[in-house]
Amino acid sequence: MDNIFGIGGNELLVILVLAGIVLGPERLARVARTLGKLVRDVKNYFNALSDELKSELEILDEVKDLKDEISGKL
Repeated sequence: MDNIFGIGGNELLVILVLAGIVLGPERLARVARTLGKLVRDVKNYFNALSDELKSELEILDEVKDLKDEISGKL
């Protein structure tokens, strides 16, 4: 397993076990669900942002091409 934020697989396992002990199985499941939704929402936000930026860059490229075309005719 790769390091995530400088935390290796063994450390992550210890953290999860401690979280299970401290929170208990019910609250741990609720926290995991909430974190999963948060990660999904953040991922969707950045995907939408990326799509919007790509769209804007395509428009800018088209404007540049039109400008170059007009300049070439003058």
